[in-house]
Amino acid sequence: MPLTLGGSSNSAGFAAFQLNKSQSLLEKSLERISSGQRILDASDDPGNLAVSMKLNTAINMTDAMNINVSNALSFSESQDGALNTAGDILTRMSELRTAYDDVLATTSEKDNYNIEFQELRASLGDLMSEQFNDVSLFSETESGGMTVYTTASGSSAGLGIEMGKLNLTAALNTFTTDTSSEAATNAEALFGSSNAAGTASLGDFSTANITEAISGVASLRAESGAISSRLTFSQERLSSSKLELENAYSRIMDVDLASELTNYTKQNVQVYAASAMLMQANLNMSIVSDLLMVNLKG
Repeated sequence: MPLTLGGSSNSAGFAAFQLNKSQSLLEKSLERISSGQRILDASDDPGNLAVSMKLNTAINMTDAMNINVSNALSFSESQDGALNTAGDILTRMSELRTAYDDVLATTSEKDNYNIEFQELRASLGDLMSEQFNDVSLFSETESGGMTVYTTASGSSAGLGIEMGKLNLTAALNTFTTDTSSEAATNAEALFGSSNAAGTASLGDFSTANITEAISGVASLRAESGAISSRLTFSQERLSSSKLELENAYSRIMDVDLASELTNYTKQNVQVYAASAMLMQANLNMSIVSDLLMVNLKG
């Protein structure tokens, strides 16, 4: 029977093919394990890759929306803090007004009460100009309102929370009621300015004036608190939505380590086996070649 190289050559070629294939699968498995990603190239799973890209975009948009809501919540909390201060100032004003009515209070004592009262009026005026990130906390017009969008679709869906820059001016818009005084002609409000040359004194405002202002500020605090509560619930919903989107993204993109480690072990064994068979095939070819040389010499 003649000796040929065909069979050994085919065996070596097949062994080399299997080695290259197993080596490629082993490298892919190693990349997945080291990166933690199941899809490394678009060719791995085109359909799910497209879905994962949309999910990733939704996650980033939801996160950005959550930051917007957090900023709005901080704005609302700043409003409430200013209103709380206004309430404390008005409470102190009411104490001064009560002390002013004391029949035993001397003219000097009343003058001292009025000095503090004027400073408190200026403080109320300062509060009305408070800002958060260069945005006024309070506004005297309805056009001062803002819309905080609470969905990833933003203004296109029109879903949001109307958040007004509360009208503190109207709440404090109580004037002197003593028609016999010069202050009534000037119609000075309860709030003022440290630079204002007003003539209204503590005695020109009644306890009812101050009580009316306290009631107005309390209403604004209730409105601000309701908005803060709604923003908080929206923030919780956005956080929950982001978590659900991240879970969906993870199920598509994250590698199953247990399964991939098993696959890596399998491919590793196949690489060793194919390498051994390739060596054996090359050895067989060498033996056949030696035998052919002996036959030729004989």
